[in-house]
Amino acid sequence: MTIVTVILLVFLAVLFLGMVGLQLLGYHFGARRRATGWLGFGEGTSAVETSLFALLGLLIAFSISGGENRLDARRRLIVEEANAIDTAYLRLDLMPAATQPALRRQFRDYVDARIAYYDHLLQIDQAKADHDRAGELQRRIWTDASAAAMSTPDTRPAIIALPAINTMIDVTTARDAALWTHVPVALFALLILLAFACAFFAGLGMSKNPRPNTLHIVAFGATLALTAYVIANIEVPRVGLTALRLFDSLLVEVRQHMS
Repeated sequence: MTIVTVILLVFLAVLFLGMVGLQLLGYHFGARRRATGWLGFGEGTSAVETSLFALLGLLIAFSISGGENRLDARRRLIVEEANAIDTAYLRLDLMPAATQPALRRQFRDYVDARIAYYDHLLQIDQAKADHDRAGELQRRIWTDASAAAMSTPDTRPAIIALPAINTMIDVTTARDAALWTHVPVALFALLILLAFACAFFAGLGMSKNPRPNTLHIVAFGATLALTAYVIANIEVPRVGLTALRLFDSLLVEVRQHMS
């Protein structure tokens, strides 16, 4: 179990317990006010409660929709990288024959490093080492491929092979950018605060009853905690159910086809 998984589970537990606690707090606060005969208690709060729940629903919908778009973008970039590597590798056939074995070996090492990077993405230190190794191999491939293309009067390597290698390198920048693009922290914090506020008002509404409804309290807290988990899982798709490992297998297939 990685540190990211532990943090996510702790966050969900704290969120669930906080939702339950705030509902109970709202219930006892409302029951005490009613017991003291506070005139006008609860009047006019329905509009506030409705507005809060509506805003909470809007933020949840916005977060899930945006997260799904970012997840689709990550999937497309995985496909683009696999295609770019495969194309660049095939175009090595245009390089001078003497330089091809070394370049092909570098390509295989590079793909191994990229696969290892995504396998260890949740292990921060190891992922950084794999990322740095892949970056170094990128520079080496570009330097050696450029030298090989310039060493022959045949212009095909420079015209056809080098742009493909350049595309292979560029897509990694796009993947890194997509990897660190998430729902704004301020929006997620507002979502959690609204969830807590709605939990308090939900408990306040239960104060009309002689006892708090345990089923409703647990169901409300669990539903919002599960919703937060789905949002977090979409934003960090390598944790939990929304995994990208099936798409990562495309790089593995490209590696297997390299002779």
